Amino acid sequence: MADYHELTNLHLAILGILWQRREATVAEIHEALEPRIQVSRKTVATLLSRLEERGLVRHRSERHGNVFTTAVRRRTVLVARLAAVLEAVFDSPLRPVAPHAVASREVQPGDVARLRQLLRKAERDLGKRA
Repeated sequence: MADYHELTNLHLAILGILWQRREATVAEIHEALEPRIQVSRKTVATLLSRLEERGLVRHRSERHGNVFTTAVRRRTVLVARLAAVLEAVFDSPLRPVAPHAVASREVQPGDVARLRQLLRKAERDLGKRA
């Protein structure tokens, strides 16, 4: 199983482009990132290579270069990242919403209520700081 905890915002932006477009070249990803993130094509290529090593993207070679696609579902990464953030903030393991649970649809009764409870606590904590 791939590890989603160490994905940076740039990794997620690259994956987001691939989820949206289904496939793209380094140049196309760079072009899509350019208006909001200043990054070189070489950096994009390096990050894609690292994402591929981790099993998160794959590529096929074509005449004009490599074409990349995602190897993971957006929902799987989103749920894993959300669970990691909530676990870190509340020091409370959320085993039922781990990535394998999403893939196997093993979300247990009460999981949604527990997430809502944690989010309400976060909202209250934010309100106290305002």
